[in-house]
Amino acid sequence: MKKLALLLAVATLTVAQEFEVASIRQATDDNDRSSDVDNGRYRVHNLTLKTLISRAWDVDESEVSGGPNWVESDVWDINAKIPAEYATKRSQDQFLHMVQERLADRFQLVIHRDQRQISGYALVAGKSGQKMTTSKQSGDGSGFSSHNMHLKATNVTMEAFARRLSRDRDIGKLVVDRTGLTGKFDFELEWSRGDDPLDDRPSILTALQVQLGLKLESAKVPIQAVVIDRAEKPQEN
Repeated sequence: MKKLALLLAVATLTVAQEFEVASIRQATDDNDRSSDVDNGRYRVHNLTLKTLISRAWDVDESEVSGGPNWVESDVWDINAKIPAEYATKRSQDQFLHMVQERLADRFQLVIHRDQRQISGYALVAGKSGQKMTTSKQSGDGSGFSSHNMHLKATNVTMEAFARRLSRDRDIGKLVVDRTGLTGKFDFELEWSRGDDPLDDRPSILTALQVQLGLKLESAKVPIQAVVIDRAEKPQEN
């Protein structure tokens, strides 16, 4: 009953905000994966249901478990039209609720949350203090751009940065923010994976300390894992 209640709660939260049109189709894996929100459209290409759930419920993919085997192997395309009133307000919470509702409806999802402690990292300030620039950008616009182990952050919180580090394969574990730093920052981070002998950039752990004045410490971190109790492949629409 509690699991069913969670599914119904998702639908209740989004009754006033739904995609005007949304198609979900099984894709052919072409090794090109993407998702974006632009010009009133939400588009996803070639993502598994496990990845979609992790993004919709704003958790790391390692925190999603359960369900049939295909939730980690089959890939999906989504093309959805965002309501005009949302496109102007751009509320992240409302948008995630819309995605949750659509996934719950089309995949007949039933999930529950499970509180756990796992091995991860705490992002903390170094002894010499942080070296980032306090952002002067007004408004809510923020984000990351990256290419070839060069990350540029604009107007981001340390909580958002910790989430971004959690998704990096050079870290490989969940990262939580324990810097105690408030506000938003601009910075750039550049590192090497160590697989190119001509690349003299530091490892990401060293780069965090030298370039940003931050470091990662091993820690037990609490999570609210998402457990998939039921998922069914949707009929194409």
